[in-house]
Amino acid sequence: MPRTHSRFVVVTLTTLLAIACSGSDDSGPSLGVDAEFSTDSALDDTVGAIAIQADGKIVVGGGFSTPSRSLARFAADGTPDSAFNANVAEVIDKAVYSVAVQADGKILVGGYFTAPSSRLARLNSDGTLDTAFNTAVGDAIDGGVVSIDVLSNGDIVIGGQFTTPSRSLARFDANGEPIQSFNTAVGDVVNLPIGSVAVDADGGFIVGGAFSTPTTSLARFNSDGTLDAAFNAKVDDSVAGYVSTVEIDTTGRIVIGGQFTAPSNSLARFAADGTPDDDFNQEFSAAVGDTLDGYVEKLVVEKSGEKSGRITVGGWFTTPHSWLMAVNDDGTIDTTTSTAWSKELDAAVLSVMIDRDGRLVVGGAFTTPGRHLMRLG
Repeated sequence: MPRTHSRFVVVTLTTLLAIACSGSDDSGPSLGVDAEFSTDSALDDTVGAIAIQADGKIVVGGGFSTPSRSLARFAADGTPDSAFNANVAEVIDKAVYSVAVQADGKILVGGYFTAPSSRLARLNSDGTLDTAFNTAVGDAIDGGVVSIDVLSNGDIVIGGQFTTPSRSLARFDANGEPIQSFNTAVGDVVNLPIGSVAVDADGGFIVGGAFSTPTTSLARFNSDGTLDAAFNAKVDDSVAGYVSTVEIDTTGRIVIGGQFTAPSNSLARFAADGTPDDDFNQEFSAAVGDTLDGYVEKLVVEKSGEKSGRITVGGWFTTPHSWLMAVNDDGTIDTTTSTAWSKELDAAVLSVMIDRDGRLVVGGAFTTPGRHLMRLG
């Protein structure tokens, strides 16, 4: 299935390494598109990353050139933030693949760009450049950044396709300086790209990717950058394929998505200690069998309310549902919701987030029902 859309080459791990829908009956439930949210067709190309600020504003990264290049912000109602976007303008010279918002409102972006700094940059809350941070980063990173996490102490952990300052996983302080002790501990133990990093309750890092060492596609590092040998032994090369997205739910369980055939088809769950969740994985495998015809690009787990534990997955698939699918906490598919979504979307979903009001914000290559960005009420 193609991974390109106009100017934006969607960097997933396959790129780094080398339409039918159920329930077509019109009597089904509506998609639940939030009619009050409209980006006014401001985006001219794909959205691949979303971050939501504490005030509800939505920051997106991707391959677009309007309303600003590669990074833009919208009000909670979808109105483009013209002042922010004017400040961003064209300072980022290539597509953005990861976005994170710090507690102080500053915005971190990652990608393959070389300006305003190399692969990792920071902007102030108004969209102007954080020159001191970007100067500190300089050219410390020699390859793409596709995942960013901000720690409670302000440190920044990145994952991607790079070999310096360490391979595929690295840590920087809040000023943009590489943390040598952590990066030395990581070294070059990860032999291929990391596609996603998630921080667990103990301050460790769950990483997913296309690597085969220190284990296959899923591993854990301790907070100091050393390997968690016990976790990695329990994972025990159980993932047959690559992992593009990792999330941790409220109970500490690890949910992964990607393109793999074991322990289930492209979506799986593990206990916090790395043991595969056989009940969930078998239930999901029974639900989709071999009908999932593509792969999962991004997932998000609902962490409150009556649907707590439900997983929303987006990606490049058209069966058993198209582009976006809801999976219950027990591994069964929320068929009513998934069928409704499938009726409307016309292309892949590349990013999903839940806003502060519990609504789903979706970005991707689609042009309907929203143009690359929409919200579900």
